[in-house]
Amino acid sequence: MKDLAERTGGTLATTRWDTGTVLGVLARLAGDDLTARIIGQLPDGYALLFGRAQLVRAA
Repeated sequence: MKDLAERTGGTLATTRWDTGTVLGVLARLAGDDLTARIIGQLPDGYALLFGRAQLVRAA
């Protein structure tokens, strides 16, 4: 987020908000299964940007 905020000239807070808005719409359009697969490929912490709760992975 920090890099994106710097490149777009926004604050970190507005960049998070804007990114979350776009990814939330994308998640609704993509559907639950595809969104879960995408989030499963990302590092922890990204689920919230898609409007999803971050589930803890079993050890």
